[in-house]
Amino acid sequence: MHFFVSSFSLLQKLCVLHKIINPRNNSEYFIFEIFGEKLIIMISDSENNIITTEIQVCVKKNSKEKIAIHPKLMIDLLNTFPEEPILIKKEKNILNIYSKQGNYPIPSISNEMINSINSDPNTLLIVKKTSKIILYSKILLKILKKTLFATGNEYLTPIMNGVFFHFSPHGSTFVATDTYKLVKYTINHIRFNYSIKFTIHKKSLKILQNILNEENEKSIVTIEYNKIDIIKFHFKNKIFLCKFIDEKYPDFNSVIPKNKDILFIVNRLLFLNSIKRISIFSKKKISLIRFHLKNNKLKIYEEDPIIPSYSKIQCKSIYEEFKGGYIKMAFNSQFLIETLSSFNEDFISFEFCNSNKSGIMRPYSNTKKEESILILIMSVII
Repeated sequence: MHFFVSSFSLLQKLCVLHKIINPRNNSEYFIFEIFGEKLIIMISDSENNIITTEIQVCVKKNSKEKIAIHPKLMIDLLNTFPEEPILIKKEKNILNIYSKQGNYPIPSISNEMINSINSDPNTLLIVKKTSKIILYSKILLKILKKTLFATGNEYLTPIMNGVFFHFSPHGSTFVATDTYKLVKYTINHIRFNYSIKFTIHKKSLKILQNILNEENEKSIVTIEYNKIDIIKFHFKNKIFLCKFIDEKYPDFNSVIPKNKDILFIVNRLLFLNSIKRISIFSKKKISLIRFHLKNNKLKIYEEDPIIPSYSKIQCKSIYEEFKGGYIKMAFNSQFLIETLSSFNEDFISFEFCNSNKSGIMRPYSNTKKEESILILIMSVII
C-alpha cells in the first residue's frame, strides 16, 4: 500500500464517517484498502454496522492488503496539516504518513478479523436472490423520523427495539412500538412487486439517519435485501451494511381498536403547549394527564396533582359515548408530548377506546392523502 492523497480530502471523508458512527464507541476502527485508483475506507462498530466510502488517490504501488487504524489518532493528525498532498505508505504494521514537514507513523490495530473482512464495495453483498428497493433519501429519512421515537429500550426483546418495514404491491407500512405506544405509518404510492418484510434495530437505524442527514434530499438510496441476515443501503458515495432482526414482528393490527367511544379534533400546537404547561407544575417522576370533554371544550389536568392546575381549550367533538364527557383514562405526559411533536399538521384527531384503554392520534385533513399515520398510546390507568 503506497499512494498519494490530498490531506484535506482524506480528512473530510474520515470526519464524516467518524461522525456517523458514534464517536464514543471505542471499539470502532478505520480499515484502508486499495482498489484500482481508489482508496476504500471502511468503519465498523461493535454492533457489526459497517459504512464504506471511497476517495480517488494516486497509487504508486498496489497490493492486496488492508490495514486498520484508530480513527481519533488519524483524524487528530490530519487536522494539523495544511491542504497538501501527503504520501501514505504501509510498512509492516505501521502506516507512515509523509508530508513536507516530516514522517509520522500510525500504528495499526492487531485484529485477526480484519483480513477476513471484504471491503470491496462491489462484493460486499453478493447473493443470487437479492431484492432492490429504490427510495429518495428524504423519504427514507422521513420514515425514520416518524417511527424511531416509538421504539423500545434495551430491556425489551430485540424485535421491540426495531422498526418494521413492509413493502408490498398495495403500498408500504412502517411500524414501531415499545408496548406503551405504537406508530403505524403507511405510504400508498411506494409499492413493490411482491411482499418484503424485515425489522432493523434502532441502533443501526440511528446510524442510517446520521448518513441521511448528510445526504442531499433528492439523492437516491438503493436498499438491497436478502433473506440471509444483511441489508445494504447504497448511497452515491457511501455504502451502509447492517443486520436485520431475525424474529417475526408481532401482529400490530390486533391491538389497534376498530371502535371508538370518544373522538374530537383539536389544534395540535394548542393541545401540545397545554400539556407542557400542566407538566411543568408536576412534581412527580411520571406525570399522568386526564381529559374532560364538554360542549366542545377540552379540560386538561393532572391525575392527583400536588400543585393543582388545568387548561381549557376549544375543540370539535365528533363522537361522544361517555356520559358527561369524562374520559376514564390517564396518559403519560411524556408520551403525549412526543406523539404530538412528531406531527407537522395544524390539527389532529384524538380518539379513545374504553375496551382496550387506549387513545389514537392521527393528523386531521379534509383531503385524501397518499400517506397516513396513526399513533396509539396505551392508558396508564386501567
